[in-house]
Amino acid sequence: MSLNITKDVRNDLLRRREIDCIFSSMAGSLKRQDAVNMVAKSLNVDAKKVFLISLRNKTGTRDVLGLFYLYDEPEDAKKQLPKYLFLRIQPKEEKEKVAKEVKKEEPKKAPEKAKKG
Repeated sequence: MSLNITKDVRNDLLRRREIDCIFSSMAGSLKRQDAVNMVAKSLNVDAKKVFLISLRNKTGTRDVLGLFYLYDEPEDAKKQLPKYLFLRIQPKEEKEKVAKEVKKEEPKKAPEKAKKG
């Protein structure tokens, strides 16, 4: 269980750091929230500022490649990132709660009849 940061680039335009890292021998056992917490701990920052963009397995090994964005302000992330990235990190119970709320808000559409013309 080791974390190696391979690339750490500052993007001043978007006010964030873009971090590539490798989780050695973690394929199949790494959870998204655990990955965020490991990166936050290694960089000594608050986990609320770290956003997981992607995790993928490195071919032929048990290594996992990760891409994270570390924002100066979490509000900037809400403006720039798609909503589904925020839902990915939530626990299963909270995901289900959000899904129920979305279904309630969705107006029911009446089936449209085909027009003859």
